[in-house]
Amino acid sequence: MEFIEHDFYLNPICIGLIALLILTLCMYKRQGRAKLPPGPWHIPFIGNAWELAADPDLRKSLRRLHKQYGDIYRLYMGPKLAVVISGYEAIKEVFVKRGGEFSDRPDSLFSSLIAENQGIVSTSGDVWKEHRKFTLTTLRNFGFGKTSLEEKIHTEISILLSEITKQNEEPFRIQLLVQTSVSNVINAMIFGRHFKHDDPKFGKVMAIFDEHFENNGPNNVVAFFPFLRFLPGDMFHVKKTLRNVKYVEEFIGDLIDKHMENYDEKKMEDFIDAFLLEMKNHQDQKDSTFTKKQLSKTVLDLFSAGTETTATTITWALLYLAVKQDIQARVFHEINKVVGTDRLPSLQDKRKLVYTEAFIMEILRSCNIVTVSLPHTCSVDLKIRGFDIPKGTTLLPDIDSVLFDPKIWGDPEEFRPERFIGEEGTLLKPEEFIPFFTGRRNCVGESLARMELDLFIPALVQRFEFLPPEGITLDIKELDGVFGITHKPKPFEIRAKLRNK
Repeated sequence: MEFIEHDFYLNPICIGLIALLILTLCMYKRQGRAKLPPGPWHIPFIGNAWELAADPDLRKSLRRLHKQYGDIYRLYMGPKLAVVISGYEAIKEVFVKRGGEFSDRPDSLFSSLIAENQGIVSTSGDVWKEHRKFTLTTLRNFGFGKTSLEEKIHTEISILLSEITKQNEEPFRIQLLVQTSVSNVINAMIFGRHFKHDDPKFGKVMAIFDEHFENNGPNNVVAFFPFLRFLPGDMFHVKKTLRNVKYVEEFIGDLIDKHMENYDEKKMEDFIDAFLLEMKNHQDQKDSTFTKKQLSKTVLDLFSAGTETTATTITWALLYLAVKQDIQARVFHEINKVVGTDRLPSLQDKRKLVYTEAFIMEILRSCNIVTVSLPHTCSVDLKIRGFDIPKGTTLLPDIDSVLFDPKIWGDPEEFRPERFIGEEGTLLKPEEFIPFFTGRRNCVGESLARMELDLFIPALVQRFEFLPPEGITLDIKELDGVFGITHKPKPFEIRAKLRNK
């Protein structure tokens, strides 16, 4: 009897595998009756993991699949069905014209573990609509997307210029300095304060962001195979990710607690103050979504998103400037002619800095910071171009398929700012230029990001000439291809030489 009990003992991992297998078979049976989009052959339960892992450059895998299966094709991420939407017309059809049907976020291990299905990035339906509207309205009241924010951005730029000057024209890694300065712009609106570059606690938060956005690949494996997080050790960085998130949330929680201690309804200075007021106004509603947990998760979303993508874009820009000296010379010549050197570039200068703006747009297109936009899903069974999309299917918008489409750009592999300048010397803005995505769930921070790029990059070129370290050749192709949540360059060093010393 003891032998029989031992022989049939099932540990939690085995039970999970059996349950997942049964669920997979049920899904395949249901999906077998549907006319799904075309896609590569897949292994049951394993899915098409090798299709995306076939090349370390995610873009190459996506381009190969797009070419083979068309604008709409299926992949299985483990047992889960995903449909990739490629090409501008298909993305516009699905996420703009039918955005209301495909605006939800799919449930995932990390949306439940990290976001706890709160905030604005991972939520769907009425909660997402209510808090996206509140967030945008509130941030606008504190200067979001308005010229009144320019002074605060100039303050952070001046501090950054000073920090770079301290490097004494020696090679250094500029990524963290840029990240801290960019973060302090959104910090002013969220927390009502600035963090110093040498603040150890804030520095650790920045390091965590950098690590999380860069090393999201192993986490994605567990998102499709949740049982893997129970394996011994931490092969997929789940435990480390959760520890990091806890650290950042404690950092945010301390700031929220200080706001609550010093709360003054007549003195609204930042986003947290405004949210606390909204909590008070809804305190008699039992089903109110304005809670402290929602505040914490929303701040985490804004804090991370308002830091990473813009900082990464500026880092890419400085790398390209250091490598392509002819382009840097032309950008500086234009800035020197329009702005001079006695003041910082302003937003009013933007319309005259045509080549500089074209350079920034080409960085956004060529570097494509978010290769695949955040996943969407549908809450009911739907059809796209005659294909059945079952309820709960994950939809992945392939932004790279638009920004590198030869039919749109002609020579997308070439870095050529001139593609955004018309024959009369005016700036061109093609509708297919969608680095911040499009539709209902386009990037919330697009207006802020564009403002920061239009101020930070000209100011940096105005003050410094960016060069490779002496005796070292920087190669963009060799530094390309760190794919996590964002597409980042590999670590590199540059020199910043003061102009007109």
